[in-house]
Amino acid sequence: MIQYVLAAPGSGKTTVTPLLRVLLPGSVVLDWDAFMGPAEALAGVAIPQAPQTWANYESLVRTIVEQICPVNIILLGVCTPRQLRRWPDGGWLVLDCADVERRTRLARRGHSGATTGAVADAAVYRSLGLPIVDSTGLDPREVAEAIVNMIDPAFTLSAPRHDSSS
Repeated sequence: MIQYVLAAPGSGKTTVTPLLRVLLPGSVVLDWDAFMGPAEALAGVAIPQAPQTWANYESLVRTIVEQICPVNIILLGVCTPRQLRRWPDGGWLVLDCADVERRTRLARRGHSGATTGAVADAAVYRSLGLPIVDSTGLDPREVAEAIVNMIDPAFTLSAPRHDSSS
């Protein structure tokens, strides 16, 4: 099984990934961006700024996913269901935050220039009608617990469900 977590930059994907690994020990949690560094070293170009590499990068991530199957996978990334329509079927949800918080988070990371695109991506993701986990004002553990509570229960059979209100 695969659970896709769609999130624009600044939503909290990278921050929540290690927490999801703790909460879902029977699953593999992958951050789409985690392979960027090695892929950029191989390609000799920054992947996000080089559209000619995007299809090959997607192919790389897909190969990794296929090698891990049939283990439960949570894939956090920036590709929409339409973009991944030929990928394995699975559940989808959006990890989001208020745009003002997104701008603050990106500025703290030194990515202020990326905010316009990130805010636009977030608006598109919100319009897809997928379930949303709003990370605004939450600490990373609360966000991870909210994601766990929204995904298919089959992912959590080997770990107890976590209630973010406790």
